[in-house]
Amino acid sequence: MYFPYLRGKQFELIALREISKFLVENQLVSPIIEPVKETTVTLEKTLSILIENNQNFNLIFNPVVGDIAKTKGFDEIIRIKDDLIRDYNNYQPTLIIDSKSRIEALSEIVNDNKLLNLSIICNSIPNEEEEFFSFIENNPIKYLIINEGINSKRFLRNIRSFKIDMVSLTDPFKILRRNVDYIDNDNEFYSDEHLFFEEEGYVGFADFLTIGQEYSDTGFLPYAVAIHLTYQNSNDEFWIRHFVSNSNEDNTDVVGKFVEALTKLIRFIDEQGIDTLACKEFKKLFESQTYSGLGSIKKLSILHHIELVYNFLNSRK
Repeated sequence: MYFPYLRGKQFELIALREISKFLVENQLVSPIIEPVKETTVTLEKTLSILIENNQNFNLIFNPVVGDIAKTKGFDEIIRIKDDLIRDYNNYQPTLIIDSKSRIEALSEIVNDNKLLNLSIICNSIPNEEEEFFSFIENNPIKYLIINEGINSKRFLRNIRSFKIDMVSLTDPFKILRRNVDYIDNDNEFYSDEHLFFEEEGYVGFADFLTIGQEYSDTGFLPYAVAIHLTYQNSNDEFWIRHFVSNSNEDNTDVVGKFVEALTKLIRFIDEQGIDTLACKEFKKLFESQTYSGLGSIKKLSILHHIELVYNFLNSRK
């Protein structure tokens, strides 16, 4: 099972809405959604569509990045649970655990709101380790999602002793400071978690797609436009290509830069015979020579990656 980790930015949520109908036939994909915006209209619309399509998902109740984490985000997510999700049970209320987590406070969230079938994301080993093990033992947990940064064999052995389904969380996308820097390494290995997660004792795998774990909410006019596209090689590994514009001396003519990068992408997908929903949209943009913004480019990259993973898992059923 694949757990794509998405923040609640508009383009990420729209990607989830657009892919949802395509995924509905098989419960092979279970998105993780971390709300980040105080305004939740887009999030609510997305959750409504997921519920309508009976899509399984994981909704984080204690986000740690974004505006909503700094304000009354928890209250807003509880409101969404009570008003929108209500008795829908094909989802997992999700909690993030790290070294600073207060386990008693998390227990109160669970008990006060009668949360069931939890997912727990372990980003790091909690300082309150024994309290955490007690929490696991005494709460209804469906998935333990383990960040690759946790490499303590002792901690992992203790976690496995609870016999709860585990998911591996990795961040294979290598973020560079500038888009133009991707020119120097435009084709690189992305991930082979989909090939080995089961033999390593996991029921699924998660990643941060082509966005990366590092969260940023700043925008600017780029000197270079880069489009990131994952693909499957002859060994069934996932690799990633970075298609970068050529005229990168200043931040003018972003549309022209996009067309330069898009031309390279179209040439590649035609050569490889890649025909996902996102690639069809890229072709439409190429035919019309139009540019719909960096958010839309990222949305299509997300759409493509989810479909790529879905198609692989579906072929192995």
